[in-house]
Amino acid sequence: MPLQSGTKLGPYEILEQIGAGGMGEVYKAADTRLNRTVAIKVLPPQFSENTEMRQRFEREAQTVAALNHPSICTIFDVGRQDGTDFLVMEYLEGESLAQRLTHGPMPLNEALKVAIGIADALDKAHGRGVTHRDLKPGNVMLTQSGAKLLDFGLAKVRQQAQTGGPPPSGSRQLTMDTTVPGTILGTMQYMAPEQLEGQDADARTDIFAFGVVLYEMVTGKRAFDGRSQALLIASIMSVDPDPISKTQSAVPPALDYVVKRCMAKDPEKRLQTAWDLLCQLQWISAGGSQSGMPSPLTATWRRHTMLLRTGLAAAALLVVAMALPAYRYYRGGDGEVETRFLIPVPDMPVADAVSISPDGHWIAYSARDSASSFVFTRPINSEASTKLAGTEGAGQLFWSPDSKSIAFFAGGRLKRVEAAGGAPSNICETADLAGGTWNADNVILFASRKGLQRVAATGGEPMPVVAPGGLQKVQEPFFLPDGQHYLFTSDGVVYAGALDSKDVTKLLAAQSNAIYVEPGYLLFHRDGTLFAQPFSASSLKLSGEAGRLADKLPISADGAAAFAASENGVLLFRNNPQSMAAAAGSPAVSAIPVWPLLWVDRSGAKTEQAAAPAGFAGVDLSPDGKRAAVHRHGPDGGDIYIFELGNSTPSKFTFDASQDSSSPAWSPEGDRIAFGSHRNGKWGLYLKVADNSRMEELLLESDSVLAPMSWSPDGKTLVYWTVNSKTGGDIMAIPVMGDHKPVVIVQGPADERNPQVSPDGKWLAYSSNETGRSEVYIRQFPEGPAKIQVSVNGGVYPRWRHDGKELYFLNLISLGEMMASEIRVNGASVQREVPKSLFQSVLVTSQHAAGQFNAYAVTTTGQRFLIPQYENPPALYSSAVIGRGRGATLTNVLPGITTDRHSANSLSTSSSAPITVVLNWTAALKGK
Repeated sequence: MPLQSGTKLGPYEILEQIGAGGMGEVYKAADTRLNRTVAIKVLPPQFSENTEMRQRFEREAQTVAALNHPSICTIFDVGRQDGTDFLVMEYLEGESLAQRLTHGPMPLNEALKVAIGIADALDKAHGRGVTHRDLKPGNVMLTQSGAKLLDFGLAKVRQQAQTGGPPPSGSRQLTMDTTVPGTILGTMQYMAPEQLEGQDADARTDIFAFGVVLYEMVTGKRAFDGRSQALLIASIMSVDPDPISKTQSAVPPALDYVVKRCMAKDPEKRLQTAWDLLCQLQWISAGGSQSGMPSPLTATWRRHTMLLRTGLAAAALLVVAMALPAYRYYRGGDGEVETRFLIPVPDMPVADAVSISPDGHWIAYSARDSASSFVFTRPINSEASTKLAGTEGAGQLFWSPDSKSIAFFAGGRLKRVEAAGGAPSNICETADLAGGTWNADNVILFASRKGLQRVAATGGEPMPVVAPGGLQKVQEPFFLPDGQHYLFTSDGVVYAGALDSKDVTKLLAAQSNAIYVEPGYLLFHRDGTLFAQPFSASSLKLSGEAGRLADKLPISADGAAAFAASENGVLLFRNNPQSMAAAAGSPAVSAIPVWPLLWVDRSGAKTEQAAAPAGFAGVDLSPDGKRAAVHRHGPDGGDIYIFELGNSTPSKFTFDASQDSSSPAWSPEGDRIAFGSHRNGKWGLYLKVADNSRMEELLLESDSVLAPMSWSPDGKTLVYWTVNSKTGGDIMAIPVMGDHKPVVIVQGPADERNPQVSPDGKWLAYSSNETGRSEVYIRQFPEGPAKIQVSVNGGVYPRWRHDGKELYFLNLISLGEMMASEIRVNGASVQREVPKSLFQSVLVTSQHAAGQFNAYAVTTTGQRFLIPQYENPPALYSSAVIGRGRGATLTNVLPGITTDRHSANSLSTSSSAPITVVLNWTAALKGK
């Protein structure tokens, strides 16, 4: 709770709150001893007893106290009173850089002045061995005396300082660092790639953030952006922002160069010290620019132009000399974190063509649109795909080495098209294509029925290539980095060959396309399981063991699978949407339909698509209504994903390859998600923090299915569904703190399912087939005599409105009709109005599966529903009738969908599987 005006902390009197951050609240206060205004930073009460947080707070005090610089906010005092820790700092009049940037870009001279102040402050901090780690516009104050660097709450203090300038006289090196290794700290928008990987930060991390801040100051736009966390990470890791000069023509080339060097992905390729950065900026400021600085400086700038060009060339040579081997920025060091996200594709895609540009910036794939397939492209950090005109009938495709063009096969021709669009051009005639590859010499090598052939990328007559090893059936060639050797497959074996040579090297047995990826891996599949094995492109030798990366990749008739990787290590692949396995260890479950996740209003009208088609089997909204957690059923049971509403690209929440097959359930505070998972032959109830920052906690393990469904409003109790061999489906509850001892809520000879605790915590809605068919009931919670039946013609999947005055459920007798009943509570009694129909949903499920997940979610106002179904539900083809008694099954069948609860691979639709993008995929191979 914020401190009130007039509160005393020692000799300091609180005047008003002026800010808050992850490490504390900031107040304007009066120093009654020295009669001056100060700023006081207070550690939040919930952190006061947290040893790590207090250590960080004390570290900030010691860190800032060791720094004395006009561009660093001064610390006056530190104290603790009545359990409250506080830091007393200089009170600054002005506005933050973040506030200033809301009005647009800064004039060049103003931006350089601020940048020089920040760089000078960083040089001072780095000279003392301090890395800020959270440099951003919000931590820079613009005052009359200049820029001031604030908030060293996430600072890291190193034993050895790094500075290019002379060390300050009498400097001392601080040695504390309480940060947990591998922890990601800071503001993601300004994080360096190594911070996102959880690696140790050093001075070069601050230099990256400085470049991002300076870019935003001059252009008025963020260097890296994305509508979701996953897309933002992809942007930082893979995308180089446009040069500043593209939008600000007055910017001198030197500033373009400095900012680009600051934002280099590899720390080894950045400017190495803040001292170097400061010197560069002071030189640029002194030289000026032709239109961005006062006219007296223009001549000086012109005199420096030739010197600048010479200096840039020398600096470039120096960078090459200092650079480490080309590991790019996906390195195999400690703290590296694998990141996955999904990219939806258009309707009815063709699964045999998906590729990524060598620089990792663009994804290309073939997908069906109307009556034909086309080439689609999209930046890796964007949600917008572009259909390339003139690419009708496109099938297999591959990229040019400069990432500007795409080759594809269509209509008996090998063609090329620019990734940015334009009319395709013909390369050569070919009756078919069994894979192609393009080297830096603009030679294309492709396979067809005529064997291996080569052709100039600019077009011409293809020429036969010497048959490697005398092998006639050669497929899927892939150039190695030298542009002469290549990989290929023939009759279930992967080989390496060379242009103009018959010599071949047998690599491994696999009916698979194979590709090479730095820093030295061969990627291939066996029966749709994707592997990576260490491989030397120079000696053509494999080593070590193959590591598994993904399962259930679709395979074409010639054995090729849909996977690709960029030179800088971005991996993408597609899973087969047709294989929907039954839940291991659970009752038989019908195939889950692959449908889009839609928002519909109370009339059933579709308002928008929340997610591309997938096997959704459980959905829940966060309490603030901004995120949705969903279970996506897949070949191995599937995982749970989180969507930021308004963004259809999900972030993966669980990563277990087995059965995370029960519905996710948000806690009342929105900070945790409960889910059920089948692992190592046991079902478990798990809790995990919603920001994915910690491993899940196991609450309960059982041989029977465990499916969390609802929470008590105080967040202390989790209500779940389970199966008992004697009583069928039962409703249980378990405390989430202390002794996790299960308690029976509803148990009887019938099947009880779908428990939902009311918002006031006094009532429980659930379904039961005690009358011979499933109906919805309300009873007191956790126990009591009051009970009423809500549905009248069958019902399942109840959900409450946020105020508890309306209850929703699906009437499965009328094939998925959404019903609503007003609820009135009077003391210990409850009454309901006759349910009314809202709209007709289309839900394919089985009564066996009905207890395991929440089939839909509803907003707090009850005005919109999040539900998987066809956008325009077709007429129902047939339906089975609910049977009587335990285990009765209901399955609704639609045209084009075949379901069979006894088959693990029974679903056949024309829907699409999204593309999975993996950053830092080598981390999994190292046991991260």
